[in-house]
Amino acid sequence: MEDKSRTLLRVNNLTTKFFFSGKELVAVNNVDLRIDRKEIVGLVGESGCGKSMTAFSILRIVPHPGQIVSGEVFFENNDLLKLKGKEIRRVRGNRISLVYQDPLSSLNPSFNIYWQLSEVIRAHKPHLSKKEKYDAIIDVLNKVGIPDPEKKVFQFPHQYSGGMRQRVVIAMAIILGSSLVIADEPTTALDVTTQRELFDLNEILKEELGISFIVISHDLYLIAERCDRIYVMYSGEIVESGSSEDIFNDPLHPYTQGLLRAIPGLAPDIDKLGTIDGEVQDLMNLPVGCFFQNRCELADEECRRNRQVLREVRPNRYARCHKVKT
Repeated sequence: MEDKSRTLLRVNNLTTKFFFSGKELVAVNNVDLRIDRKEIVGLVGESGCGKSMTAFSILRIVPHPGQIVSGEVFFENNDLLKLKGKEIRRVRGNRISLVYQDPLSSLNPSFNIYWQLSEVIRAHKPHLSKKEKYDAIIDVLNKVGIPDPEKKVFQFPHQYSGGMRQRVVIAMAIILGSSLVIADEPTTALDVTTQRELFDLNEILKEELGISFIVISHDLYLIAERCDRIYVMYSGEIVESGSSEDIFNDPLHPYTQGLLRAIPGLAPDIDKLGTIDGEVQDLMNLPVGCFFQNRCELADEECRRNRQVLREVRPNRYARCHKVKT
């Protein structure tokens, strides 16, 4: 049961569409999410399933011609979708921060790290003195594990390794005291050791600073190992959610089961590595019934005729499949 006193972010029936010459592409389809304080939540699914667009919708940075057409996004008891321009800008980067997939896309190669962190402070706290800014920058670099920050702060992004650049981007995300960080594929192109170090850092920041994280990834194994709870997305909607342990050990939705069968570490015999046959539905021409019906071995007439409802099939376990028994 949800403890509302612990809830940091609550997303209700969020729908985002893109409009092209009279046609609609449904990128985010009636999504419900909950993030508690001091919690790391994973959002998983294959490319194009709506994970990143869900994050963009929460922050109201959906690119043209996309529009948020319905829903509620309650953060710290305020509906972000009802805030005006200046009000939502005070939330972005200040209370909620987004860490992009490639740290180089967030760092300007022409400026040193000190200048770039100073820009974040200037955008939201221009009243701080030069010494206060310097102290805040050194402090946050220490918190994210940058060694010898007094020297490294004046270096440029190309002088940092991929893992260190990602730590700098995390520093940019938390320097103003954000309570929620959304990390979009934060470990892409990093080696396994560095990936684990960054997830260790998330755990430290969660415990020491009380920061919550939404970690977006296609890597269900890594997410299940390092997150508290998981939401599984397919074709723009949530198809299953629950604790990481439950999702990993007892997946309920056929799509989640297929993702787990495709993990090499869980299928030692490479000749029998699982795949999910078929193609993702055309988001401009979604079927009447279950969006996964064309790829599901268990699909029947009920799946083809009727939309499936995301329902609580067990305490704190949700699945969008009528074949899952309560």
